[in-house]
Amino acid sequence: MNSVFCADIGTSSLKAALIDFSGRVLAFSRVQFGLFYTDHAAGEWLGALRKALGDCIASGKLGSFANTGASCTGTSGANICDTAGTSVLSANAGTSGQDTQISIDAICISGNGPTLCGRDGQTLLWNADIGAVAGGDTGSGTADTSVPSANTKSLYIPRILGFAKRFPSYWQQKDCTVFSGPEYLIYLLTGKALSILPEERFLEAYWGKGGFEEAGLSEKDAEIAMQKLPTFVPPASIAGTLTKEAAAFLGGIKDGIPVVCGAPDFISALVGTNTLRAGLFCDRAGSSEGINLCTSKPVVGQGIRTLPSIIPGLWNASVLLPESGERFSAYREKISRLYARPISLDEMVQILLQSDGSLVELDQGKYLMLQTAMMVRDGLNALWRAAEESDAVPLLKAEMTVTGGQAENALWNQMKANVTGYTVYTQSLVHAELTGDAVFALLALGLYKDIHSAAAVVCKRDCCYEPQEVIK
Repeated sequence: MNSVFCADIGTSSLKAALIDFSGRVLAFSRVQFGLFYTDHAAGEWLGALRKALGDCIASGKLGSFANTGASCTGTSGANICDTAGTSVLSANAGTSGQDTQISIDAICISGNGPTLCGRDGQTLLWNADIGAVAGGDTGSGTADTSVPSANTKSLYIPRILGFAKRFPSYWQQKDCTVFSGPEYLIYLLTGKALSILPEERFLEAYWGKGGFEEAGLSEKDAEIAMQKLPTFVPPASIAGTLTKEAAAFLGGIKDGIPVVCGAPDFISALVGTNTLRAGLFCDRAGSSEGINLCTSKPVVGQGIRTLPSIIPGLWNASVLLPESGERFSAYREKISRLYARPISLDEMVQILLQSDGSLVELDQGKYLMLQTAMMVRDGLNALWRAAEESDAVPLLKAEMTVTGGQAENALWNQMKANVTGYTVYTQSLVHAELTGDAVFALLALGLYKDIHSAAAVVCKRDCCYEPQEVIK
């Protein structure tokens, strides 16, 4: 059985999955970071990838593993044995009693795009305060790289200049290279430096020499900045092959397999939910929450942000609900103190929905849930109105795919359906960034002709939540 190993770098954890060529999820792992919110957060990403790979190999979802080949017969465990020059797992098929070899044929990486890293792991996280980084220059000794405000349409240039301020000695080095999060991990695996551009229309939101000059740099300093940024490649490009050193560090995987470029996490999630045709909604519900609608033309409206889709000619309109997941996490800590024991998200939702109103603390939590669901409803309505006013979709359906950690809770999904009036779908793997990575990897391996055909196979809806008693 052939598979791809997919990983997504978040702010506080790395998620990974082993997915076969039909889109079936064989194993999943999440590894928490300890150094996030530090200047060397990226220093633990490769170790987290190693642990996630080991977790996936050892996962019970893959069955009972045994080493294969003449040199290791009869040995059980979570090892991979190199037979015939490929990395293989031997998983017991269960009913037939036959072993099924599982080969890892590619690795694909996605993650926070605006998180920036240097070659040595110096890190400026996507949500770090760049306004507090002042002084220094770009390396010529002449330019003031004060972080620009309205002088650029780029999402990246202010952060790149903020990186230069935070790490001036590194920025001035001749071999200084600045990577996004996934690009840095790809560099560690392959030794290849590159930048991932989701689609040509994103160029304005990324960088160019003219963009740096608009932000206030001289022509010379703009050229210096450009030299520190690798050449653009599209998602699904093969960045290179896994080096012997990286394979030895990761353990259990053969060097020389392709390492594939994923995309910034929100792009990978849109691909992983198959939100690739005009009129489709998805809800990325993690630490923050983004309601997204694929449209045939840009739409405008208060609180709506429109960016190109990865599909040429299409667009993605979104409404951001900042910190919705973080509010849940903060409240979960509060209720854990109330019950004097750790409370999971699933248990918290069940406690809140079953509350009889006798405890003020639980009423507060129930109100938080209702308030968040109503914010989702308002975001959906805003996108719907803007799309209709712009005639930006041929047909809108009152349904959405929900992805992210919040989507793992069935009661919460049902409440969202009730409050919004939308049919809510979840997928077999709720972390759609990883499903999107699998689409990119299978495209890179040449198994599908285009992104639509790959996503149609890989992105599998699992559960459906129809609105029951609509809450207004």
